[in-house]
Amino acid sequence: MKKLLFIVLLGAGFLSASAQDTGILTGIVTDNATDETLIGANVVLMTDRTKGASTDINGKYSFTIPVGKHQVICSFVSMKADTVTVVIESGKVTTMNIEMGMNAEQLSTVVVSAGKFEQKLEELTVSMDVIKPALIENRGSTNITSALEQTPGLTIMDEEPQIRSGSGYSFGVGSRVAILVDDLPILNGDIGKAEWSFIPTENVEQIEVIKGASSVLYGSSALSGAINVRTAYPKEKPVTKVNVFTGFRSAILEDDASAGKRIANFFGMDASKANGKKWWDGVANFSGMNFMHSRKIKQWDVVIGGNFLYDYGYLGPQRPIATVAPEDLIGLGYVDITVAPQDTVADIDNKDVREIRGRFNFNLRHRHKKVSGLNYGLNGNFMRSSKNFSLVWQSNENDRSGLYRSYPGTMTLTEITTFYLDPFVNYVTARGIQHIFRSRILFNNSDNSNNQSVRSTVFFGEYQIQRTFEKMKGLNVIAGAAGSYTSSESEIFIGGDSSGVNNSKNFSLYMQLDQKFFKVVNVSIGVRGEYFQINDTEFVVRPVFRAGLSWRAGRESYIRGSYGQGYRFPTIAEKYILTSSGGLGIFPNPELKPETSWNMELGFKQGFKVGKFFGYFDLVGFWQEYNNSIQFVMGRYSVDPLPGFKFLNTGKNRVRGIETSIMGGGQFTKSLGMSVIMGYTYTIPESVEPNDVFYTDSIGGSRINHTHNSTSIDTMKILKYRFQHLVNLDIELSYKKWSLGYTFRYYSYMKNIDKVLYSMDSNVKEGNGYDQFDTGIIEYRGDTEIQDWTDPGAPRYIVGDKHPGNYVMDARVSFQVAEWLKAAFIVNNLLNSEYSLRPLKMEQPRTASIQFTVKV
Repeated sequence: MKKLLFIVLLGAGFLSASAQDTGILTGIVTDNATDETLIGANVVLMTDRTKGASTDINGKYSFTIPVGKHQVICSFVSMKADTVTVVIESGKVTTMNIEMGMNAEQLSTVVVSAGKFEQKLEELTVSMDVIKPALIENRGSTNITSALEQTPGLTIMDEEPQIRSGSGYSFGVGSRVAILVDDLPILNGDIGKAEWSFIPTENVEQIEVIKGASSVLYGSSALSGAINVRTAYPKEKPVTKVNVFTGFRSAILEDDASAGKRIANFFGMDASKANGKKWWDGVANFSGMNFMHSRKIKQWDVVIGGNFLYDYGYLGPQRPIATVAPEDLIGLGYVDITVAPQDTVADIDNKDVREIRGRFNFNLRHRHKKVSGLNYGLNGNFMRSSKNFSLVWQSNENDRSGLYRSYPGTMTLTEITTFYLDPFVNYVTARGIQHIFRSRILFNNSDNSNNQSVRSTVFFGEYQIQRTFEKMKGLNVIAGAAGSYTSSESEIFIGGDSSGVNNSKNFSLYMQLDQKFFKVVNVSIGVRGEYFQINDTEFVVRPVFRAGLSWRAGRESYIRGSYGQGYRFPTIAEKYILTSSGGLGIFPNPELKPETSWNMELGFKQGFKVGKFFGYFDLVGFWQEYNNSIQFVMGRYSVDPLPGFKFLNTGKNRVRGIETSIMGGGQFTKSLGMSVIMGYTYTIPESVEPNDVFYTDSIGGSRINHTHNSTSIDTMKILKYRFQHLVNLDIELSYKKWSLGYTFRYYSYMKNIDKVLYSMDSNVKEGNGYDQFDTGIIEYRGDTEIQDWTDPGAPRYIVGDKHPGNYVMDARVSFQVAEWLKAAFIVNNLLNSEYSLRPLKMEQPRTASIQFTVKV
């Protein structure tokens, strides 16, 4: 750690080294058709193209060049290159703003997250996908997850992100993917979970998804990747945008339902509850609005935005307790069923499960008038919401009437109050050295109906220095330090101080070097050191490294390779949570250790042009190894007679696979255009040591050894709660004022889940009493039981012999009524498929909505 500190401090000092007799050329590059600033335009000297800069996220460039008269070339992929003449004076700043025109021969995207500085997407050494704000708007997203689902290799399972099978299901705790807004973490400090509805979808510049271990850049939680949402600042022209929507849900009908009933159901008007899958009265509607206004006011950049949502919901409450048979209460943990169950499991009404949300956000930035290169400001976001969380569906008996209701005692109603405030300062010196200070105060209070409330506050700060050395052929150096402190108060966490408060601390130093050789080879090397501590007692120091190379092998042909290490410290919740839900316990594990990983990948990206369609084809193979992998394992533990979950280190795991994607678009005629995102991901997630004992417990005098195979329904090494095949497609056609969009997603059958879910369901059928938990999951998943369990090494079930997986289709159509008004009709889950991604929880049935967007 001392050596790492010396290296980082030495690098920071080197960044401040003196320069020759020079001046500064600066300015803003804009699109002459829209007046919008261009991100990633290259401004270089004609005589020495190693001297120059790329425009930042505000379209601004600045670099140091020798005094004298120069010709400068400005280029941007999809724009015509422009040449201007400038005269540089010693020690002075020369401003040259440049306007560029469209060139339909090219296509590109500029990103920041992969290296914390602006780079072209095709020149990266790692895999990254970019989502533009148009997709969020066109899909009628009420939160950002519906857009993220179109990213190849990314799954959102019950609000938990999975990248390339890098994680399973963990009760919403301890994300293996870093979630950031403007490079700052938005995960709750004690639980490690993101509130997706808290992300300001109405003001997104773009979303950047990094795949593979990213801990060098983004710290502990980036074990299998990172999602960075970049918000936008004002362009030259003020913009006001308002989006209003309303819609309704269909119910799942019987297979023999009449055509008239199906039509009425499509529009949410079918009042029948005959099959039990429609638990609501009337129409299950939802409605809301987003708004955003951005403008420049002299030296100020101002953005305000907000979101309001009402959603009746699609998962209903449990049946009223009075209708539950006394013998069924045994499955909830009620040993003495003579006690009135109403005293222990509260009734929840239909109206209680609705989601109501209000959010307001702002970005304020001041560009100093007298100090060139200095800007500072404050960003903020506030949200208040009411929603529910359902752990287990009610049952799958007979007509599956309980799939869209919660099992008694397993639904939690939550009132959330959360906000962040982000003070920041940016300064670019006359020598082109960038100093960046950013910070965040993140507060979250989740007031839960089952006395499981959690309150946490995170304080985060980061200082970063960047410099590009023209004398060293454009070597880009980044060094920085970051730190965070989390305070958490909750009755469900043990291990804290006398007042029930747990805390954690995290400090880090990092450095990254990026260099281009021979104009076609990019090399990136990074190192990071982390110090982590919980409750002022246990601490860990961990260094990690990364390296990558990208080679432009031909015209728009790129080959990349990378190696990166990852690590993740357990959250406060994973180590100290102690609670229950509907008779299922969630138990602490204070001995939980950090998990580590390394990731390698080799990829090929090819730009192509077919007529007037421009795009990129990408193919990548990847391999990631995990040590001390933390999994949410369901079983029996000595701390409680009830079955439940505990976070355990499960040994060595491995994920290998391939991924291919095509992204592009084209304007074929003045009236006809198209955009496409499509991808396929295949993974082999497996336990390296499936029979090794990773946890030992004693129940009733019997020694219980936990292994991968003993806790799984499938003993073929496949990790639990993973999809091995993922397919996604989003295509949009535009003709004159009309646009038509179609989305397709396929999730293969989930081969492995916790064995105890099957064994409890099986015991119901066998009448074994105490273990009753009548979910019908075996029947729903289409697996076949093997009655002879005498061989403990044999598979317990023939897995997936009836289930082909799940495919979901969405459709949308929009019409540009006027230059300032667009109307859209959006249908999600077009075929009204009944499907589940996370076992024991159904996904949404069909929704249909109308949307009006005003932009002036």
